[in-house]
Amino acid sequence: MFKKVVIALILPIVSCTNVNQMHRKYLEGDEAQFDRIVEIVSRTDYPYATRRKATQILGQIGDPRATPVLIAALQGYEQRTTLKQDVVASLAQIGDQTAAQPIGRLLDRSLNTADADLRMAAVDALGNLGGKKSAEILVNALRYFDLLLLRDEQRSRKGVFTGEEQIFPFGPMLTDSTGRHSPRFSNPAMGGLLGQDQYPQMSMFGTPINPDEMQYDPTPEERDRTHRSLVLIGEEAVMVIEDFFVDNEMTLSLRNELLEIVTEIKGVKKNESVDD
Repeated sequence: MFKKVVIALILPIVSCTNVNQMHRKYLEGDEAQFDRIVEIVSRTDYPYATRRKATQILGQIGDPRATPVLIAALQGYEQRTTLKQDVVASLAQIGDQTAAQPIGRLLDRSLNTADADLRMAAVDALGNLGGKKSAEILVNALRYFDLLLLRDEQRSRKGVFTGEEQIFPFGPMLTDSTGRHSPRFSNPAMGGLLGQDQYPQMSMFGTPINPDEMQYDPTPEERDRTHRSLVLIGEEAVMVIEDFFVDNEMTLSLRNELLEIVTEIKGVKKNESVDD
């Protein structure tokens, strides 16, 4: 029994080492190693850490032949999101813009608070990937984050008519009638909004859970990253934003931010021209 446990602990380390060896042999001219690394990413029976390492190496290699397998990895169910974070980063490194739409679909499926790191990785990847489709997805993401922040602002602690401080029963980062915080996102399967006393006290890994940490609101950071990614895309983002102005109604805050992004992009281009 002891030997089995030791083997189970060592296997991920050995496997990652093997992937590194495959990469080294590939760099030395052994093209067959590329297919072996791709296969590791595609197979869920390999250790999670090994698949992550293989994914990262495919990004370093930068061969577009890996794109379909990496995109397929975005579709699989994983309780942990770090593999998919590696996948979107590698897709951005490869630079195949056909990956933009699958990354957008990943964002569609990742709206829980727990997926914030994955969303931010996807937003960063779209900025690095570039292209019109990436810009379209990022503009839609910016509109989504803008609406979330606007909703939070509208749930003000002050009464609209009296100006008095209020205690609301629902809402992100607000308190209920007992003065306890309510979570930003509810879980319908668990009966709706949870009070602080209803949070699980222990994680599935046996570590204590701090309810205050579960109430972290990632929206401002996500909005900032989306802004920066659109600026990074450049002129193609400007064209997408111009079309968005024509086809959509929007809040004043979103309109001002999109105009700011256009100004930043044109300012960067102007500075580059001067430097040239």
